[in-house]
Amino acid sequence: MKYIACGQASIDKITRPDGSVAGPYIGGPGVFGYTGMRLWDDDTTGILNIASDFYDYYGEWIEKNNVSTAAYNMVYDKTHVTNLVYHENGDYESKFEEKMKWLNRAFEYGWTNVRIEQIEQFSKECEALYIFVEPMYKHFWKRLKEMSNQHDFEVMWELGVSKNLGYDAQFALECLEILKPEMASLNHNESCDFFGTENIDEIFEKIYELEIPYFFYRAGSDGAYSICNRKSYFVPCIDIGELPYVDATGCGNTSTAAATYAWVKTRNPVMTAIMANIAAGYNVGYKGIIDSFSKERRMEAQQLAVKYYDDYCRQNPEYVAEGYGASGNEVLFGKHE
Repeated sequence: MKYIACGQASIDKITRPDGSVAGPYIGGPGVFGYTGMRLWDDDTTGILNIASDFYDYYGEWIEKNNVSTAAYNMVYDKTHVTNLVYHENGDYESKFEEKMKWLNRAFEYGWTNVRIEQIEQFSKECEALYIFVEPMYKHFWKRLKEMSNQHDFEVMWELGVSKNLGYDAQFALECLEILKPEMASLNHNESCDFFGTENIDEIFEKIYELEIPYFFYRAGSDGAYSICNRKSYFVPCIDIGELPYVDATGCGNTSTAAATYAWVKTRNPVMTAIMANIAAGYNVGYKGIIDSFSKERRMEAQQLAVKYYDDYCRQNPEYVAEGYGASGNEVLFGKHE
């Protein structure tokens, strides 16, 4: 498979700021990440360690969407249930219904963390790999870097350093230096805590200093920034017309994985943010993960991407003057008008 999403599967209960509770819904970072890539391309797989009851929850969705399970490894007993407690500012706390092991910054779901050997097995034809958190062991990142060099794929690391989960920022920076990913991502709340400032200009300067070729900066319901070549490009959030707003859980994973695909596919910062925001727009329309990846849906998503890109270029002619494609069809499909 060309596009790989690594992470965890979990069943999510949602506690909203007003105290109301929704769910449980199927989800988990690895599954949300898979949906963000799969929306755009069928040549996508998820690498997951799963529980023996996994198919009781996900089986119908897997069958409906012809999801490849070749890289799923059944190793533990019960799929974890996570209570996501949201605050007014969009931040959240993860409260687990089963005892979890904590180590340094990264919480481990026990056996649910993907092992480096699993990535080795399925990444030989990979072009882009999205990974969420994973263990904060330097050896893991050293091996992943060696592997990405050997098999010539690019890595997106979504750090997920929520201040409510506890982490060592300096150690995370050391892991970033080891991995030297081609792509990375944080949301605004995470970035404020990680970089020690709420000033977005100061945050961006610190991101520039990391010298990561592409950085996807999520700004919640406002939208997202693509950051590359010491410049930032903002794209507002995108609503999908026929879908109501249901639940934003997983939008960060979904949009970041979509950005992984889009950046490798287009090398265009605005189109990348647009495609990521479209994926998030679909995600909020469902309880849990995106329910379908039909040809009709993909065509709709592509048409939206072209439309929003063309609109952006009309409103920002200086962007085309920088040397980026003048039309969405050209950027997404290589079609010159």
